Amino acid sequence: MKISKISFKNIHSLRGEHHIDFLSGPLAESGLFAITGATGSGKSTLLDVITLALYNRVPRIGAISKSVIDGEGGIMTRNTQDCYAEVEYIVNGKIFRSHWSIERNRNDNLNDRKQEIIDVLTGMIIESGKASVPLKNEELIGLSYDQFVKAMVLSQGQFSKLLQARRDERNKLLEDITGAKDYRAIGAAVFNKYKVAVAACKAQDIKLGEIELLPEKERQSLEKQASDLIKGKEGQRKNLEALKIEIEHRKGMLKQESILTINEKQQQELALALETFKHEERLLEQHAKYVGHNVLIANFEQKVNSLQELTETLKLQTTSYNAVVKEKEALLDTATVLVGKKIEEEHFVESLTQLRNTVNALKVQENIASSQAQIHEAQIKKILEDINADSLRVPFNTHPVKFKTSILPVKEKVQQFLKSVQIDREEDLVARESRAKEKSVLLNDLKLAVTQYASEVKNLESKDAELKGSTKLAESYQVQLKNLEKTLKPLEQEVDTLTRAEEMRKQHQSLETHRSSLVKGEPCPLCGALEHPFAQQQPRFDVQADVLKSKQELLTTKRELKIATQAHIKNELEKSHTIQSNIQELTQALKPRRQTIEKLSNAFGVACVESMAALKDLELTVTTDLKLVERVKRAFGLQKAFHNLTHTTAQWIESSEQKTIKETERKKLYAADDIDTKVQVLLSKWTQTLEKINHTSKQISESNRKLKSVSEEKLDLEQQLQRILKTEGIESIAQLKQYILSESKAEDIRKKKQSFQLQQERLKTEKQNALKEIEAFKINVTSTLPIADLQSNYLKLEEDFSRLNEHIGALKTTLEADKKAKEKQAILLAQLKDLKKEEVLWKTMNSLIGDANGKRFSNFVQDLTLEQLIGYTNLRLKDLSDRYRVDIPTADEADKNDSLKVFDSHQGDARRSINTLSGGETFMVSLAMAFALSDLAAKNVKIESIFIDEGFGTLDPDTLNQAITILEKMQNEGDKSIGVISHVEALKERITTQIRLEKTGSGYSTIQIV
Repeated sequence: MKISKISFKNIHSLRGEHHIDFLSGPLAESGLFAITGATGSGKSTLLDVITLALYNRVPRIGAISKSVIDGEGGIMTRNTQDCYAEVEYIVNGKIFRSHWSIERNRNDNLNDRKQEIIDVLTGMIIESGKASVPLKNEELIGLSYDQFVKAMVLSQGQFSKLLQARRDERNKLLEDITGAKDYRAIGAAVFNKYKVAVAACKAQDIKLGEIELLPEKERQSLEKQASDLIKGKEGQRKNLEALKIEIEHRKGMLKQESILTINEKQQQELALALETFKHEERLLEQHAKYVGHNVLIANFEQKVNSLQELTETLKLQTTSYNAVVKEKEALLDTATVLVGKKIEEEHFVESLTQLRNTVNALKVQENIASSQAQIHEAQIKKILEDINADSLRVPFNTHPVKFKTSILPVKEKVQQFLKSVQIDREEDLVARESRAKEKSVLLNDLKLAVTQYASEVKNLESKDAELKGSTKLAESYQVQLKNLEKTLKPLEQEVDTLTRAEEMRKQHQSLETHRSSLVKGEPCPLCGALEHPFAQQQPRFDVQADVLKSKQELLTTKRELKIATQAHIKNELEKSHTIQSNIQELTQALKPRRQTIEKLSNAFGVACVESMAALKDLELTVTTDLKLVERVKRAFGLQKAFHNLTHTTAQWIESSEQKTIKETERKKLYAADDIDTKVQVLLSKWTQTLEKINHTSKQISESNRKLKSVSEEKLDLEQQLQRILKTEGIESIAQLKQYILSESKAEDIRKKKQSFQLQQERLKTEKQNALKEIEAFKINVTSTLPIADLQSNYLKLEEDFSRLNEHIGALKTTLEADKKAKEKQAILLAQLKDLKKEEVLWKTMNSLIGDANGKRFSNFVQDLTLEQLIGYTNLRLKDLSDRYRVDIPTADEADKNDSLKVFDSHQGDARRSINTLSGGETFMVSLAMAFALSDLAAKNVKIESIFIDEGFGTLDPDTLNQAITILEKMQNEGDKSIGVISHVEALKERITTQIRLEKTGSGYSTIQIV
């Protein structure tokens, strides 16, 4: 995966739009570049842009949301309305562009951010959306956010600490670097699980102890009592039911006797009601006789009503007709006023149409003249834009004649300028411009040659100073080496003497047991001597083990210092030789530069230009000539523009005058602008009025016809009714209508009659049924006691039966509770068994990986991670140097000192602590470890873009020089793009390809690629 380009706008302190292309220009040619700038200038912002565009996260903040941008003031540059971040990257030969942006709306609130991924070759959007784009980038790149940061953004300063730390501190650092903090949490969680399991078992034991069961004998006794009581309960239930039936029979007899009493009363009431109903019955009979004439009466009344309605309608129609005639006369008057002469009814439409056409024709001519005037006005404004491009020469005036008078003075001024510079033709201008441009090109060549010459002179002076410094440093190392050689030989002799003395002491201690067993007068088994002077008195030795150890360490340090000093001398001598070669090359290169400057100066006709002041004088002359040419070109252009302006102004004046003439003619006929609407409204009203007169005339004729027809029908129906009245002997139609009831009232009388009949039948049937029920109850009644005594006896039996049920229920409740307690005990025992299994499991897990803070499991995992990381480190270290190989301390070594170890192949694979490495060697190993973590995080993904964030600030010049050499070697061999983020000034001299960030006075920063 390789980053090819980044683009962004208004991110942190980098205001405005910025673009950095890693595949073109200096960054592509070098491959190794520095990102430099003061603290806070925005160096790390470039890395933020990459992770923001890909994953919507930045290392210093985390996930980005509206609240982070608004509330915390992150990401978007202050006082801006929008920002974006965009990254182009190459994976498996394909180029993708990941875009992230957000903006503020009119209310100054943030809209939702936009994210999308585009296939650069096809331009197709392959993914969009806030949630899906980071996941799609992860899929395309093959790295999660955490893996990406570890694989591509290396902070090697962490690994210097990691190399020199002890085991606990080392594992904690490794945990922070890899982000593998979950294992510590797992270890602590296992410990907590074990504690919870133990507590759960104790709680379950307590619950079991709280359960109380009945003794077996007590339980059997209660079961026997319940069985005996249930048997006696059946007899009591039968007696209670028999008494209940007897009471119900007695109640039934009383009920039926009550029904007979009520029935007799209801029959008396019914007889009275029937007597009252006889009048309504007679009305119903009359209704049945005359109801057949109801339709004839209704038709007669309907005709009377219709006759009244038609009379009213005819009256209204006549009034409407008169009003419409008046409207027609008013329209004729209005049209006469509009046309200006008397209009007859038959010429109404023709006269108005002729007026409208005449006015519209004049309006069209007026509009044409107005449009032409506007076109000429627009052309004049366009010409003025060119004339007034660099200064306001001719102001625009809306009055054409006044504007014409303001053109002449400026036009004459341009002509006077052309006469003053004595360039009358455009051919002369072209020739003069060509000479000025040739001088400009020649000046640029001269400026470049002088700048390069000055730069190389400065570089030569820098190399001379560097050579002096290297020579002086080599001399100091020579003095240091001589002093070391003087002190080494006496120290070696002293260590040799102390070593032999220590061996004698150890040999003496090994004979201690033999000496204690010697007996005076008996021969020594070793030498045969009969006297043993040291058997009782211990020999004296100078015990100097601590002194020996101190001297040995001092000797080792001085030997290592001698080797390092020899290496420094060799490096400085090689460096001096290289610098001398560079000085010779630079001196030789200066001669052709000087010759080029002299040649270019001669072409200008001046002496050899060596200073920037002389260059500025030449530049001022050339610039003056070019500016004069541009002014003359502008004057020629203005001359043409004024010619066009004068011609167009004359056309504008003519069009404006024509518009005024046509407007005056039109307003004489009709002053307003709504002639079409006015005429159309009058014509429409005229047509509608004529239609209304015609329609109203037809309505009046039709109403007269209907009035005659309805009058005849009314007379015929009236004659039929009079014949019926005469036959029946009824005085009037009103009296006949009184004999006919409304259908609802007739129906009510019928329903009342039917109700009385049904009530008679019901009372008769009810009496017969009550008599039968009483006879049936008398047969089943066996007791002669009053019903009150029977009910009292029933209540006593019922109370006894209820007490028996309560006693049986209490026994059953006690037995049921005991049964449930046994069931609960069985469940708790089964749960306790499961909890015990769980406790054994977590006890085993806790003994393996658990503890209160998770340290045990974390150390185990980080030891494995360290072993894998060291494997990758040694692979990387092999590319940097063939001398060292990193290793983990053995168990025996860890008891004394658990720091990491190295094998030194230049000293016969000597194994020593990594803390003995020099600063440069430590940097080399830590850098290899940083790249190793990148390999470990990336796994199968090929990483071709790497950014190293800081870590160089504490290095001395020699170590820094060695570090940059290592990076150059890695970049050349792996064809990677490596960016070093630092504020170290020495980097600027060694890594010449740079992305420079500089602060401005407003608090923002600028970007420059050099």
